[in-house]
Amino acid sequence: MSSPSADDSTRERGPDEAFCRDCGAVIDARAEICPECGVRQRDPPKSSVDSALDDLFDGGNPFVAAVLSAIFPGLGQLYNRELERGLVFAVGFIVASVSVMVLIGFLLAPAVWLYAVYDAYTRAELRAEELRREAEGDRETEISVSEAADDETSTGEREE
Repeated sequence: MSSPSADDSTRERGPDEAFCRDCGAVIDARAEICPECGVRQRDPPKSSVDSALDDLFDGGNPFVAAVLSAIFPGLGQLYNRELERGLVFAVGFIVASVSVMVLIGFLLAPAVWLYAVYDAYTRAELRAEELRREAEGDRETEISVSEAADDETSTGEREE
């Protein structure tokens, strides 16, 4: 690959241009790969299946959390990334199931099971809201950074 010419490295970038992350050459801002050095500038696009799987495994889906807790109490909490809470529900359900021999378990085991499903669902809703807020915060940061860059370019154009 050829190295960037001397005039590229000293030249100012335009409104639709950026500097290469590796060689510093001035390239199109939308370029995925630098034409000078061949280094990828942005991550490759994700397929919809990848993003759906990421969303599923991130936690925060109330339906999935409730179904997992319905299968076995505590699994929904583990899905929500709450290890201690999940272990408490799993151990509580096992103890309640064993106490069926003392007859108190006939009421206790279903109560623990139903509460685990309810808790997993409500905690997943909270996690989904938290993830949404984080995504909006990241988006606002990106917007404010791009607005600041636009302000700098428009100020630079006025000064000239």
